[in-house]
Amino acid sequence: MELSHPELLGLIPADHYWREDVLAQEMERVFAPSWLCIGFSEDLKNHQDFVTAQFGPHSIVVQNFDGELKAFRNVCSHRFARIQNEPCGNRVLQCPYHGWTYGADGRLIGVPLNKQSFDLNDADKTRLGLHTYAVETVGHFVFVRMSANGPDLRGFLGGIYDDLAHVSKVCPDRFERAAYDWAANWKLGMDNAAEGYHVPLVHADSFGLILSIDLKISHDQAHTRYTGNLKERSLNWWRQVGKAVDLQPSELYPEYGNFLIFPNIVVTFSYGAFLTFQWFEPTGPETLRIHTTSWLAKNNGRAARGMVIDSLKAFSEQVRNEDRDICAIAQKGTRGMDGERRMVLGALEGRIAHFQKAYAARMGL
Repeated sequence: MELSHPELLGLIPADHYWREDVLAQEMERVFAPSWLCIGFSEDLKNHQDFVTAQFGPHSIVVQNFDGELKAFRNVCSHRFARIQNEPCGNRVLQCPYHGWTYGADGRLIGVPLNKQSFDLNDADKTRLGLHTYAVETVGHFVFVRMSANGPDLRGFLGGIYDDLAHVSKVCPDRFERAAYDWAANWKLGMDNAAEGYHVPLVHADSFGLILSIDLKISHDQAHTRYTGNLKERSLNWWRQVGKAVDLQPSELYPEYGNFLIFPNIVVTFSYGAFLTFQWFEPTGPETLRIHTTSWLAKNNGRAARGMVIDSLKAFSEQVRNEDRDICAIAQKGTRGMDGERRMVLGALEGRIAHFQKAYAARMGL
């Protein structure tokens, strides 16, 4: 296709939103080299606390060993059973199938009936240790990098690292954690989160009532930010909330901030007081699971807090469901388009273009 402004064409072909082989390539070229959030420091405070996450075929566990976090492939070396099987919890790093147990360095330290069945020596136990991954934290967020080589977390995130530290400090009151399944490719979820162009139509009775789409875009390596202004009705509501629960909001992002962290994280920050962190887990070439967690700024914890949280949950659910439905419609459309056709991306969709540039570089497009 030729346009008078060829720069408007995106970089990702339509068939990359549904091809199984593309998803397999993404796991190795996009996800493995990236720092991926798999959980939260609040869930890893105690010895033997753990969190798990799934990215394609890769099951990952992060576990607390006497205050030190370690990350491993969450698969037993014996007969390949998953070791930890809940999103978070507290238990020894022990396979539930036959009881093989692993230590803080991933080394095999316990084998029931070893003498009778295997006669493994110390060298064998070392060789049968779990595959390790790099793990780092910033604020609430625990990140893992599967690839052996690459930048540290701060180097990967750039200035977003300080943003995550800041919003974590401002918003300590976690009140929601949930996961939802969408009928859309993970990239469509990121495309949707990257732009405000759809807000007046898709979110006419929700987000469109509170946020101006005159948003300022800035880039930070592969990541991007939106900053913008809330409409007066939203500001008035937040002012009343601030008085009712004695909110202590951020002064750095007083109205609206949105951070898109490559490849699969979306952070929204409203009135410097309401933090939502979402990551998109690809569950198939045309499906995703959105993991969402929310925090509120420091407050007095009185009865009005519950009403505020109920209101925020209801609003978030409405917006999320509107996005879910429109992404499913877009996903169906990708099947009907010529495989090599690219999207048309205007100025208001500049963050999608930036995301696609980073994606294309990783995928060799």
